[in-house]
Amino acid sequence: MNTYFTSDLHLSHGPNKQGFGGIIFHANRPFKSVEEMDETIIANWNADVKAGDHVWVLGDFAWRNHRHYLHRLNGKKFLVKGSHDKMDTETLRLFAEVHDGMAIRLFDKTPFVLTHTAMRVWERSHYGSINLYGHSHGRLPEYNDKLQMDVGVDVWGFRPVPLGLILIIMATRDYQEENGLTQEELNARVKELADRNSSIRKHYETPISLTPDEKQQQQEVANGTKRNR
Repeated sequence: MNTYFTSDLHLSHGPNKQGFGGIIFHANRPFKSVEEMDETIIANWNADVKAGDHVWVLGDFAWRNHRHYLHRLNGKKFLVKGSHDKMDTETLRLFAEVHDGMAIRLFDKTPFVLTHTAMRVWERSHYGSINLYGHSHGRLPEYNDKLQMDVGVDVWGFRPVPLGLILIIMATRDYQEENGLTQEELNARVKELADRNSSIRKHYETPISLTPDEKQQQQEVANGTKRNR
């Protein structure tokens, strides 16, 4: 059994009734029609994924006709809901598991945090856990010092990504626990943020100074007795 990850297939997501929008336009996909896109994604999926394999879909599976697509795709499917996964209960039951926003799992003894959108920090992110995400269609930069990856189809040739390949890529990252900072540096970072917030709060809570004339005008407005001057 192999495990794969993917996101943002947007199957059947074509233009609206006025002929505008659609995922091919929004994500600049290299297809002439939604039908061509759908058939390419399905063919690529089924070429890699076999009947007993597991596939984690990290959101935005399809725009409509979810059951139709689920029955055409190989493998046991797991869903982390995204922005457009509007399905009835019976359709959701076709997935082995359904999660709202996040799932945390061990794969090959490595903790993974699976989300639709990317996270700045995540559960045990400073201790070697990996965040896989979608949603951004490749428009977020990936950093060599973070164990994090976009598994959306737009940056993976419209194919699911195998677990083994993800682990190989993560092993090449220049990752250090706590980003390589000393305890003193971490404490200084916390103090800097706390001092900034304290200054902002003090400014926010300080009453605005008014001149005597301004105070009188304010009182007249409050009493409804303001006269033209």
